[in-house]
Amino acid sequence: MQRMDDAGSNKGMTGRLESQRLFFIDHGARSHIGYGRLSNEDAVWHTPKRFYGCGHGFVWAVADGIGGNGNGDVASRLACEQLGDYHALAGCSAKPVAVMKLRRRIEQTILRADRHIRRIALLDPRLVHMGTTLSCLVLTAGQSIIGHVGDSRIYRLRRNHLSCLTRDHTFVQEMIFEGELDPRKARTHPLRNMLTLAVGTEEPLAYVATRIDRLHPDDRFLLCTDGLHNAVGYGRIAARLSQTSAAADIAAALVDDALYQGALDNVTALVVKLNGDGSRGRPQNEPTAFSGDKP
Repeated sequence: MQRMDDAGSNKGMTGRLESQRLFFIDHGARSHIGYGRLSNEDAVWHTPKRFYGCGHGFVWAVADGIGGNGNGDVASRLACEQLGDYHALAGCSAKPVAVMKLRRRIEQTILRADRHIRRIALLDPRLVHMGTTLSCLVLTAGQSIIGHVGDSRIYRLRRNHLSCLTRDHTFVQEMIFEGELDPRKARTHPLRNMLTLAVGTEEPLAYVATRIDRLHPDDRFLLCTDGLHNAVGYGRIAARLSQTSAAADIAAALVDDALYQGALDNVTALVVKLNGDGSRGRPQNEPTAFSGDKP
């Protein structure tokens, strides 16, 4: 897990690794406290090197802590730490694991994190009402798997087309879905930051949104907290992800873009770039499987 210090200094996470399916992956992260916060409550996580080459793939995640009397960073840290169970409880086998089994594993890991954070809050009254968003990306054997709760987001750039692969769990998004709110008014709506789902709050997590897609060998992913996507539009995100720069440099540029727009909230970007020919068969833009959200 990579934590961002409270002083808001930018610490990148870089790494290069090669999967069993001949994908070469470059990943990097950057975070900033923002101009209106006293601490950085965002966290990022990625698969520890000791699990590189395991059959259950590589995992990246971002989390955005909330509540807890200013201790939202505790919730985001605990959620990311629990992701270690995704690999640790399964052991390390070189044999690829079935993708549907991996989807269930990431779902169970997030539900376990929800219970763990709630238990911790019960033991310390200072942490009451804390919670966190959590958005995870798993890459394995020509497939991507997403586990998602809250309003952090995962974007994918494929063949110069940017897609948001997650749906915000907010009251505003629910109103848009029901046709009660014009999407163009979402950014200024007074309830835009009110979550309908979060990890670790008093109410047990009802479900985890999951999604499975086929990988294209040149897919690029952005995992980010709302401090970034509230400040940086689709066009700028697509332009940054199209660059040939290293993943860490793209992440840094996106955070700088948000700060240039005067971002008050914590801002975190985690970029994952694929290069290779590991995806066999015809790439597709529609998910091969989807669960957890309304159709």
